[in-house]
Amino acid sequence: MIIPIFLTGLGCAKEPCTFCDQEVATSRGCVTTDSEVKTRIEDSFKECLSSKKAEEIKYPLEVAFYGSSFTSLDFAYQKDLLRFVQETFEKHTGRSYKDGLRIRISTRPDYIKKEELLDLKIRFNVYLVEIGVQSMNDTVLSLARRGHTRKDTMKAAREIVKLGLDLSCHQMIGLPGASAGSDLESAMEIVKLKPKYVRIHPTMVIKGTKLEEMYREGKYTPLTLEQSVDITEKVVRVYREAGINIIRVGLHPSELLTKNIVAGPWHPSFRELVEGRYLMREASSQLAAYEGRKVQLKIAPQDETYIRGENNINYNTLINLFKLEDIVIIKDPEMQRGNVTITNLG
Repeated sequence: MIIPIFLTGLGCAKEPCTFCDQEVATSRGCVTTDSEVKTRIEDSFKECLSSKKAEEIKYPLEVAFYGSSFTSLDFAYQKDLLRFVQETFEKHTGRSYKDGLRIRISTRPDYIKKEELLDLKIRFNVYLVEIGVQSMNDTVLSLARRGHTRKDTMKAAREIVKLGLDLSCHQMIGLPGASAGSDLESAMEIVKLKPKYVRIHPTMVIKGTKLEEMYREGKYTPLTLEQSVDITEKVVRVYREAGINIIRVGLHPSELLTKNIVAGPWHPSFRELVEGRYLMREASSQLAAYEGRKVQLKIAPQDETYIRGENNINYNTLINLFKLEDIVIIKDPEMQRGNVTITNLG
């Protein structure tokens, strides 16, 4: 069970990134005072724990900090917050944090100090650090006003992995100055960082950001939905072939987000489109040999929605494209997600 805590905007640079509005992205208001921060932590515990019966809660619990650059905070304050998390955990569960609680933090690549991270790992059970990579192209990073370079990301990743912490990387598709080629190259470079997890989402033009100004002035053209799905599917393929777990594709849909999108490849089920494209290519590479026949298509149970598509569009496209008599879908729990096996049925 993960308890998400959104410390929205905390520790961010004074000049925000070109694309960013953390309040819109997280659907949570910014926190600016210690009282607001600790209330947010307390409320997050209450909300998550009250939604489950005691016997349904599995330990260790995970607390994940989002929407902030955690390690850019004063180190004494980082420790103060994590002590408060430990106390809050013990108050609400009656368990010791030592074997019942693990913590994830998110931050920027240029705010990694290995001695401090080691302290957080030993004293507070911090086990995972997510860094906002966004791109491995320095021109793209500069246009995004990220304030760090590709080398900063490489150095941060090395130090996180050396400390025995899990590394997660966040990549954005279609930033200013990016191309399909540079986004794919960024994914290949991120693979070399040896992350355990990645998150991917396409760039949206959010109201009130510098990117909206660039868009209005004709200095930035967002990807179309089709372009975004195509590039993201190729990026997903890179990560999947490297054995890296993709924990999110696309932004989490919320009313606040959709109200504030000015332009960009928005779709509430973006991952479904990407995974559907991925599985269609996997199936198509095998189905040419079975044209006109009845076939069995074996997939992981979780992939059925993706291979069928909305209103069975993917399923029917495969039948029509290869003039198949029928496709019998078999859901095999032993199959790995993203894999397809085709068998001739006559």
